[in-house]
Amino acid sequence: MTSSKCKIGIDFHGVITVSPAFFRDFTALAFERGYEVFIISGGPYLVVKNFLDSWKIRYNNIFSLIDHFASRGQVKYFANGNFKVPDELWNKAKADYCLQNGIDIQIDDTPSYGVSFSTPFCCYNSANRTCQVGGKIIDFNTSPEQSLQEVEDFLRHKH
Repeated sequence: MTSSKCKIGIDFHGVITVSPAFFRDFTALAFERGYEVFIISGGPYLVVKNFLDSWKIRYNNIFSLIDHFASRGQVKYFANGNFKVPDELWNKAKADYCLQNGIDIQIDDTPSYGVSFSTPFCCYNSANRTCQVGGKIIDFNTSPEQSLQEVEDFLRHKH
């Protein structure tokens, strides 16, 4: 992806939280290559930001689904502290965000979200630290350099 700036979306819970040291190095390398990193999470912005900053994980932007829907009055809160956003909104919010922001690939561990994506959706398996996208498996057990190279190779050949 040397012709244009690559934009990588990474889920927080179940992806970054499973391997924060790996993603610290992965995102640092992405920044060195001039890429943009978007952390896309259901969780609250400040919780995500504090975790990322404590691990020195680099990012350009954090998109919080809960904060997004709360700002639009679309969250129903319950006395026990739980909340609910209608599934039809929640399940496609990441896909909409990626499309609107020109994200080139989303790395995420929730397969049901992938149904709504037109952006390449790399379904991450935290048990074996791989993700599958477009018939290709990207291995996150290797070095961050090798994993990022596999992402680049996929994006270069997806057309």
